[in-house]
Amino acid sequence: MQTLEAPIKRNGEFTLPLPKAPTERADRSDDPRWQLAQRIAASGSLGRSRLMAEFLLYVVDRHILDRGDEITEQQIGVLVFGRPDGYDSNEDNIVRSYARNLRKRLEEYFSGEGSHEPLRMEIPRGGYVPQFFNQLSEKASGLVESVEGSDSEEEYTLGGVSVLPNAEDIAETETRDNRSGLSSAGWFKKPKAKRLWNFALPAFLVGMLLGIGGAFLLSSQLFKRTNFSPAAAMSHTLWTQLFSKEQDTFIVPSDDGLIIMQGLTERPVPLASYVNGSYRTNLKIDNSPGAPEILKLGARRYTSVVDLDFVAHLGQLEEAVPARMMIRYARDLRMEDLRVGNAILIGSIEANPWIELFQPQMNFRFTINAGTNKPSGILNAQPRAGEQKIYGTPDPNHTYGLITYVPNLTSTGHVLIVGGLNTAGTEAATTFLLTPSLMMPILQRAKMAHGGLQRFELLIGAGSFAANASAPQLILERIGAS
Repeated sequence: MQTLEAPIKRNGEFTLPLPKAPTERADRSDDPRWQLAQRIAASGSLGRSRLMAEFLLYVVDRHILDRGDEITEQQIGVLVFGRPDGYDSNEDNIVRSYARNLRKRLEEYFSGEGSHEPLRMEIPRGGYVPQFFNQLSEKASGLVESVEGSDSEEEYTLGGVSVLPNAEDIAETETRDNRSGLSSAGWFKKPKAKRLWNFALPAFLVGMLLGIGGAFLLSSQLFKRTNFSPAAAMSHTLWTQLFSKEQDTFIVPSDDGLIIMQGLTERPVPLASYVNGSYRTNLKIDNSPGAPEILKLGARRYTSVVDLDFVAHLGQLEEAVPARMMIRYARDLRMEDLRVGNAILIGSIEANPWIELFQPQMNFRFTINAGTNKPSGILNAQPRAGEQKIYGTPDPNHTYGLITYVPNLTSTGHVLIVGGLNTAGTEAATTFLLTPSLMMPILQRAKMAHGGLQRFELLIGAGSFAANASAPQLILERIGAS
């Protein structure tokens, strides 16, 4: 593996391990491809994601230094994402996941704040080696292909690509050539104005039709957005807090393999063990012939149909921003994601250990006491008059779910926790959340003067029949800081 120097800081935020050879570093710093990569890494399109920026800088660095053999999933996982040497990339797909998101970010950058860049880059699917191309060349080649016939226009060459001159250049060239007598030469052909007109008129008409159609679609969308029902308008307020063009929204389904593993071992998996993977390597199961298979459960990627159905509904919301909507398996999420973005965490603390980060500021908390005589359920940390201390499941025909809306770890975004004591509990919570008429009174009470929402917590109850929830009901609520 390549020996690297200690990381250096770039713009006071991003870091990148650099090669030891000083000559290589000097050559790279003057390269326009490296300068472009630095601008993209510092742009808002990457959403302040340090890891995504380091991913970008790493692959560009190795490409410029002609070290493409180091642009592999394994090397990127080790050098950028801190994975151990020889880690199993089939089980841990963090590099592929970030690569998909990076491709989206590059498209967003070049269609927005980087639209002026003359040099473009992309990372083709199926690999991680970046490709660079000139914007002018791309546009020019597209224009040349659209003109009919090789003799329809006079062409110039720029960087090996045929480019049509503009009208002023045509006029100037024609005047100059007439003076020099070139117009009578057999190899010289004047631009044909008629062909220009034949090309321009259809293009003009098509442009008008597209403009009219676009205006119609825009007006219909505006009409649709301004004609919400009162209940839908309140839900719109919530979803616009969670989906934004300026921030990523991480949607994190439950890790159901982790639930099965904890149930068999009767040992909880805290967040620290989940993040560093020690729960899969340090756990010893004495006198159990099935121990290896049990440990494999912690490496599998299982989730519930209820979670998938909820994610599908989120993707269909009008407020969702597809380019900023990131679906992360719980094992692939990182602390940084919960600092800089919005998040929707699905499931219980057993299935989604990231909920542990927010439980200290929650009144309604998951309490799991597997293998003990203590009841498991949803703890009511500060019960009010007439409320229970814990809402568990002594009745197999009844279940509970949670909906919690709190700030992210830096109070720069929002986190929505939607889960339950079991699959039916999660289903009850998601059904309640996606029903505007049920959410409207809560959101009205949580709405602040400036239009935003206070933090809130909802305890949802429902009947449970064959792992399916009946009509959900609001049991308790907390609005504002507890």
